[in-house]
Amino acid sequence: MNKLKRFLVGNCSGCGLLILRIFPGYFLAANHGWSKITNPEKWDWLGMTFAKYFFGVLDFAAPAFGFIAAFSESICAILVLFGLFARPAAMMVAATMFVAAMHHITTTGSPESAWVYFSVFLAIACAGPGKYSLDSLIFGPKK
Repeated sequence: MNKLKRFLVGNCSGCGLLILRIFPGYFLAANHGWSKITNPEKWDWLGMTFAKYFFGVLDFAAPAFGFIAAFSESICAILVLFGLFARPAAMMVAATMFVAAMHHITTTGSPESAWVYFSVFLAIACAGPGKYSLDSLIFGPKK
């Protein structure tokens, strides 16, 4: 019984973090991020959603902010999916999803999916990618 308990308890958190990384990482990259990173015309619009919170002061940098948002929703989501540099990548995605949620609150009124992505990626940033990740394989298990 003790071996069964050790197996279940020892593997549950690693499997849970793996599932938490794979599904949201894939869906964010495939459904939201990839179309943005491959279409530079969208970067200005994306950046303006962030820059508007600074009352026009940062409008000149809108394409750069848009690229950062597209990068975090695509490349960083893929990094989280594989568990490579997962904590900084998850923090970038969480920050982007926070801005997206604020944008949806003020425009469309439906920020639920942005809040869900925000909470998932914030949890990954706090907990780490788990033992079934490239971070764990390359850099060793967290001590």
